[in-house]
Amino acid sequence: MPFNLDKFVASPSVEELDSLKKSEIVKVAKHYGIEFQPLMRKDEIKRYVLEYLVDESILPSTVLENSYHCAN
Repeated sequence: MPFNLDKFVASPSVEELDSLKKSEIVKVAKHYGIEFQPLMRKDEIKRYVLEYLVDESILPSTVLENSYHCAN
């Protein structure tokens, strides 16, 4: 199923973000005005997006705690 940016923005989730390709995560980051370097790895850009979504109270802070545990 093709990625739908509007659908993601209307109801963002960590699960959907985890399933996206780098090009799709880049679209999400650009939509929110998140600055990143194009040569960054997918997981680094995803981390910026997650931090933004938590900072803006779009997602709960527990998603960051959970992603730290999964990364280690």
